[in-house]
Amino acid sequence: MSAAVMAFAGACGWAALRFDDPVPAFAERRGHVRSTIRDGATVEDGHLVEAVTVRSTSGVTVPLLIKRPVDSTPSPLVLILGGHATGRDAARLIPDTRGRVVVALSYPYTGPHRMKGLEVLKWAPDIRQALHDTPPAIQLALDWLLQQPWVDAREVHGVGASLGTPFMTVAAALDTRITHVWSVHGAGQSRALLAHNAKESMPALFAPLAGAVADVIVGGTYLTPERWVSRIAPRPFTMINATEDERLPRASIEALYASANEPRTIIWMPGKHVQRGRPDIVRALVTTVLERMDLGATD
Repeated sequence: MSAAVMAFAGACGWAALRFDDPVPAFAERRGHVRSTIRDGATVEDGHLVEAVTVRSTSGVTVPLLIKRPVDSTPSPLVLILGGHATGRDAARLIPDTRGRVVVALSYPYTGPHRMKGLEVLKWAPDIRQALHDTPPAIQLALDWLLQQPWVDAREVHGVGASLGTPFMTVAAALDTRITHVWSVHGAGQSRALLAHNAKESMPALFAPLAGAVADVIVGGTYLTPERWVSRIAPRPFTMINATEDERLPRASIEALYASANEPRTIIWMPGKHVQRGRPDIVRALVTTVLERMDLGATD
């Protein structure tokens, strides 16, 4: 680990310690809806599909993709935040919304997603800002969506898939308009997760240090979901996880579930971590989530 990386991490850590409560900063970055940009609409398989970008008075920009029934009858909202690569295109992975309005978000980050070596230091401030802007971005999206005549604000499902779990958990903890929270292939303990996945690119001996440094750089202490999940109750919190997940340690999955208050549910499914290149897993997860939503609607 170079001296430059350590110095940068130390500076980020010192800055983070100055702001122990991130909630006021989240509220400031949320701002108010300043404008929306619509990028045309098409009809696909009986659904209206529309790309919309919502802009805040704070400068935060949220790209959305909406997939909903063609008619304008108010319908339950399913708000999805998945991996950074899929972004708002996650809405296209759901062939049939079953009468719901499905909206997927992209992260408020415009820099490169693939970086080599110390190039990450150049973009680290932008990455950190984008990650901390994501919970406010979710709330900003809701500010606009819940004003639309085709959304039934009484039923709002917040779905965090994989990387999206921490941010959806934070947003739901702060925003009671989200009536049911879903963690799909998500876990807690951000530092442990970063260290676990660092083993792909370095000797296992150095992975814990790399995870600790990365956690400080991105401010993971303030975004790790087990810090927030207890605030979701009495609204339901549902986890859907894979028994053979190679990206999430079992202990980190269980730590998130243990931190949640009732009503909470965890569902174990066979298979590996969800990825767009694994269509069978994606289809099974989508089916499971929608079926569980249907069950909840009939309770």
